[in-house]
Amino acid sequence: MGGELPIADLILIRKGYPKPASYSDSIYKLGDYGFVSKEFAHRFVYIAGLRNFLAHDYQINTIPELEKFLKYGLKDLKDFIKSVEKLL
Repeated sequence: MGGELPIADLILIRKGYPKPASYSDSIYKLGDYGFVSKEFAHRFVYIAGLRNFLAHDYQINTIPELEKFLKYGLKDLKDFIKSVEKLL
């Protein structure tokens, strides 16, 4: 997890768009520019916050968030990968 965010930046830059200001902006811009649906981008943007939460909130119990991600987020990751594959 986390690789999808630099991939979002890479897609935008390689297609000639400016580098987004943040990871969440990268995901929103993918929707704005039609690489993924806007609906998907607004649903998937949580991935940027989850990455930061897991990387920086060492003292907080992250197990509930990980369980939620495993229950709901894996499908979103698979959908994101399929969208990226179509661009190659």
